[in-house]
Amino acid sequence: MFKRIAGFFAEVKGEFKKVSWPSREQTVRQTGVVLMITLIASVFLGIIDYGLSEAVKQVIR
Repeated sequence: MFKRIAGFFAEVKGEFKKVSWPSREQTVRQTGVVLMITLIASVFLGIIDYGLSEAVKQVIR
């Protein structure tokens, strides 16, 4: 059983060597893109939520 576990981790190590890791610059740039998209989506959804809330308030009154 321990041989199978050791074999598994040896294969994992081999697969990690095949991975093409992004550079620091690419990672920072892509993180910035994700943050901007998240910000834009949250503002958009916040505006929609506010508008629908106000519409419901008008219907209830």
